[in-house]
Amino acid sequence: MRAVLITATDTGVGKTFIAYNLVYALKERGVKVGYLKPVETDVKDLPQDGALLCSLTGQDLEEAVPVRYSLPLSPYAGILEEKRDFSLADLKEHYLRLLERYEFLVVEGAGGIAVPIKRDYNYAHLALDWRLPILLVARAGLGTLNHTYLSYFYAKSMGLNILGIVMNGFEGKDVSERTNPIIVEELTGIKPLQVPRVEGLILEPSLRDSLVSLVGF
Repeated sequence: MRAVLITATDTGVGKTFIAYNLVYALKERGVKVGYLKPVETDVKDLPQDGALLCSLTGQDLEEAVPVRYSLPLSPYAGILEEKRDFSLADLKEHYLRLLERYEFLVVEGAGGIAVPIKRDYNYAHLALDWRLPILLVARAGLGTLNHTYLSYFYAKSMGLNILGIVMNGFEGKDVSERTNPIIVEELTGIKPLQVPRVEGLILEPSLRDSLVSLVGF
C-alpha cells in the first residue's frame, strides 16, 4: 500500500484532524510521507487544511492543494458558481507524480464520500480511478449510524477497499456514544477506531499507532 484516501460520512467530521495524526505518526516512523488534497474549497487566502498538513510535511502548497475554490461548497458546486473548471486527467497525473516522490501519500477528500468533484464524478469514483483504499471518518454522536451505514455500503457497492472506520470526537456527553460503536460494528463488520475529542492537534501514542496500523505500518 502506497497511498490512502481519507474520506468521510459528512463534512466537518474531522478528516483533516485524522489526516494530520496519520501523517504525524508516519513521520515518527521515518516514512517519507506526502499529503494531497486534490480540491480544497472555502479558500479565502491560504487553503487552511493544506497549510496545516504542509506544516508537517514541508511541502509547497501548490503541490499539496492543486485546485482551490473560494466558496464553502462542494468542488462541483465551486465549478458551477465560480465558472472555473479543471482537468481530472491532469489531477490524476499530479497524483501519480507524487506517488513517485513519496514513500506514502495521504490523500484527503472534501466533505463526504459521495460529494461531487465533477458532474457524475465523486470521491468514490476518484478512489476507484486512483486505486486508493479508504479510511472512512464518522462522527461519534447521535446521527452517525445512518450516515455511517449509508457511506459504508455505498463504498462497498463501488468495490472500494475499506481499511477502517474512524469514529471521531467522543466526549462522553451523548448517551448514543456508548452504543454507536457497537451498532456500527454490527452493521458493517468493522470494529471502529474510537477517537476522543482532544485539546490541540495530537492524539496519544496508542491511537496514533492504531491509525498507522490501519494503513499497514
